[in-house]
Amino acid sequence: MKKILAILLFLASTNVMFSQPNAPIQMLRYNDNFTNLRTDSVRTGFEKIKMINLGKNTWLSFGGEIREQFQYFDNQNFGDVPPTFKAVSTGQIWHRAMAHANIEFGQKVRFFTQINNTNRFLNPNPLTPEIDENRLSLHQAFADFNLKKTLSLRIGRQELAYGNNRLLTFREGPNSRMSFDGAILKWKKGNWSLDALAISHVFGQAGINDDQTFKDLISGIYATQAAIPNKLHLDYYILDFRSDLRKYNGVGGKEMRQSLGVRAFSKQAKFNYEIEATYQTGKFNALKINAFAFATDLNYRFSLKRPLTIGVAGNYISGDAQKADNQLNTYNLLYSKPSFGLAAPIGASNVININPYLRYNPMPKLSLLGSVYILSRQSLADGTYSPGMAQVRNNGEKLPQNNARKIGNQYALEAMYMHDSHWAFFADLAYFQAGNYPKATGKGLDISYFSAKVSYKF
Repeated sequence: MKKILAILLFLASTNVMFSQPNAPIQMLRYNDNFTNLRTDSVRTGFEKIKMINLGKNTWLSFGGEIREQFQYFDNQNFGDVPPTFKAVSTGQIWHRAMAHANIEFGQKVRFFTQINNTNRFLNPNPLTPEIDENRLSLHQAFADFNLKKTLSLRIGRQELAYGNNRLLTFREGPNSRMSFDGAILKWKKGNWSLDALAISHVFGQAGINDDQTFKDLISGIYATQAAIPNKLHLDYYILDFRSDLRKYNGVGGKEMRQSLGVRAFSKQAKFNYEIEATYQTGKFNALKINAFAFATDLNYRFSLKRPLTIGVAGNYISGDAQKADNQLNTYNLLYSKPSFGLAAPIGASNVININPYLRYNPMPKLSLLGSVYILSRQSLADGTYSPGMAQVRNNGEKLPQNNARKIGNQYALEAMYMHDSHWAFFADLAYFQAGNYPKATGKGLDISYFSAKVSYKF
């Protein structure tokens, strides 16, 4: 353990990226803002391919990204890998290249397209296409129509990000990002915004233009209110999910699930909070769905000159309580972010988690984050699930009699440095100390993880 802590301290001095919310280049590239270049007659570098005037108030922009990442896993999935795997501990290189074009016809219409190329190298184990590799795909292709001053419609393939990315997200961490096909009607007025959506997840495949879609359906409403600007912001949502692709405790079937939730959070200079509660109902085969999730985050920023933030976050998320009670209590993450990083295949379902953390910015471009995740099963009658809702440790019929609750403790350090609006660098290190549950359901070896990546965006 002392060696692990020493390595963590060493990596704290490495360079890594930190996104700047006011920068012209955004994480969701369709939100890039280069409108200032419309009146700029002196341009340099990649500015020359932004806001190209095609006449009649029509503007064309191009952009892209290249990201290279090295990862090393020691004892993947606590040492328990499928028979098709050739190695339990392995390194790999992730490559990502994306390019996009945006054309705006005045204030009324715009089209956005983006292609994607991701590859995995060195790792001898089978691919997980949605995570590792998608050699060429049409990642986004949508049209925006401004119907009124407060109303717009987006139709096509698009990335999504709602709230704290706990239900629907583009998922930046893995090599291949997620997108969705469908339509979103957007309304915004004053302190309110509301999206009415009907979408389907795009299932990425490893080949060329072979992605699959319309295998599930998500519809509903996501609304946001700035009730008291900076002090109290509220998200409200109701989402209907229909699919027959997911399994719970090894059983598949037809799922019709509704998620109702509220999220309260602040955007203050020093003390901030976030509280989110979600209830899920509906049916899975003949079972009534009765599931819930509760998440919270409290943090305090001590200095504005060299910010130091101390916080504690937590989750209490239901798993299936009993096999013979005609209910399914397993919480469905839909398409969320990996809540606990990429080191261990643990998603935020059937989980109790406490997460103390410390964030320090020794200089404006550098951010260091140290965190601890203390993870246990919420229900002893259910297994653990990956961030993609694949059950990874159900242990067959032995699970209901397994009283081991502790999943383990994860110690993580992330260093993030943004050299400028184009170049960014990351380094992550994690050590997952296996608890009695991985040991009772398999080899239960401790996991070590290291990642270093660099990206260039234009």
